[in-house]
Amino acid sequence: MANEWAELSDDKLAKIAQEGMQGQGAPVEAMRRLRVAIETAAKKSGTYSRRMVWLTVVLAVMTLVQVIAAIPAIEAWLKS
Repeated sequence: MANEWAELSDDKLAKIAQEGMQGQGAPVEAMRRLRVAIETAAKKSGTYSRRMVWLTVVLAVMTLVQVIAAIPAIEAWLKS
C-alpha cells in the first residue's frame, strides 16, 4: 500500500485526503513529500550560504589588495 501512495500525484493525494475515503495514507504521504522537499531546500540553502561567505571573503581580499596597490598613485596625486 505504501508504494501505491508514493506513485500518486500531489493533486490526487489531496483529493483522496479531502474525500476521506482512503484513511490516513494520503495525508501521511503528502507530509512525507513535504518534509523531503523542505530538507532538500535546506541543504541547497546551506550550500549557497557557504558559497556566498567564501565569495565575500575573496572579494574583500581582492578589494584590500587593490587599495594597497593604489596607495602610491593616491599619494602621488595628492602631492601634485
